Amino acid sequence: MSHLSGLPEEQDAPRVVLERTIRLVEDELRGAPVEDVLARLLAELPDDLDVPEHNLRAAAQAIAEGRREDGSRG
Repeated sequence: MSHLSGLPEEQDAPRVVLERTIRLVEDELRGAPVEDVLARLLAELPDDLDVPEHNLRAAAQAIAEGRREDGSRG
């Protein structure tokens, strides 16, 4: 089990990959249109990573609005 989320390691891995990808693009795309951010997230994520569309869209919306993962403004 992962000590971070209490989930088995294989379930924790997609979350970690998504968080790293968000950090990779958020400074560059902060304030960009949601669809542009979403397209970039999809392009950067591995093809075999199963992330629900609503999670990706929520991340893209937050980046577009200039919010960070913790809710603060960047």
